[in-house]
Amino acid sequence: MEEKYSLNAETFKYILEFEKTVSIGKEYSKKELVELFRNSMYHKSLFDTYIQNAINKSIWYAVKRSGKWALVKKGIYSIVKNY
Repeated sequence: MEEKYSLNAETFKYILEFEKTVSIGKEYSKKELVELFRNSMYHKSLFDTYIQNAINKSIWYAVKRSGKWALVKKGIYSIVKNY
């Protein structure tokens, strides 16, 4: 039986884990976050079959849900809170 994965759940898990390694004030473009996610253990090949910008949207959603990131300028995010 094939395991089922949720793109939103996996990107959120990735962001929560990734932000533990990021210094406050460090800036990342959404494109960089997408590439880092694609190279992580959270990325599943199934996600590449989704619409072209699904991972971009999911990364944005994960960053928003986290509550630790701020939009610096269009497409650029930075950690602003450390818990």
